[in-house]
Amino acid sequence: MKDILIKARRAVRFLFYRDVSIENQILVSDTLDDTELEILFWKLNKADRHHSIEVLHRTMKHTDNLDILKLALLHDIGKSISEYSWSFRIFTDLGILKSHKSHNYKNHEDIGYELLKELQNEDLSNYYFDNLLSKKNEILDKTDF
Repeated sequence: MKDILIKARRAVRFLFYRDVSIENQILVSDTLDDTELEILFWKLNKADRHHSIEVLHRTMKHTDNLDILKLALLHDIGKSISEYSWSFRIFTDLGILKSHKSHNYKNHEDIGYELLKELQNEDLSNYYFDNLLSKKNEILDKTDF
């Protein structure tokens, strides 16, 4: 139920998302510091980009570890393979929708890992695997809402 409330809150915030500010664009570029990672980040839809930047800002209050900050921006990167409306996300989380697309949405972290492996960024893909797939990083667990 908590997840549904969080998604509902994000859906309301989605109505007010604007273009990413120049300051945040620079922050994303400085944090990722890799053209391929930046391209991957900008493939996210507007809501997921904003959410990731919000997670980055919250994460920055807890750490300056660059790898964790990169994960804050890239934790939802697997969602970039398709467009998921907020109603689709909520219905999927409630178990009402059970399609291939729903499966991809629910497994977006695994897909994100595969996308990072394709970039042949072994250090980051391993870090992603260890801190998102094997176990949720303590800081990201507190800041991803």
